[in-house]
Amino acid sequence: MNKLTPNSNMRWESSRMILPEYREAWLQEREGRKKVEQPMLDEQQWLEFEFILSEAMTYNRPVVFTYYNEGEFHEVEGHCDYLNHAQKQFHIVSATEDVHYVKFHSLVHVELCS
Repeated sequence: MNKLTPNSNMRWESSRMILPEYREAWLQEREGRKKVEQPMLDEQQWLEFEFILSEAMTYNRPVVFTYYNEGEFHEVEGHCDYLNHAQKQFHIVSATEDVHYVKFHSLVHVELCS
């Protein structure tokens, strides 16, 4: 009987070993994935986002939305189709006709595509 994993075959216990360079690379990758805190936006940044979005929606220009989700930043590129004030989210239609929903509170940055 094995102390490490009950009811397992001792024949395969040596496969638990990991090479030091693989372990080091794994630890570095894990360190790089540490979660980041969500930045707080001030009034001036919200006014800038409002100006960019009004221009994009008026002239039907694509926009890149950067948003925060579970410790990581994500980007969505597309046209802002609708602002849902009741649910406090943006409806974004990408070039592949996929619809993405970005909550107001998770928004980090907005910029026009060239």
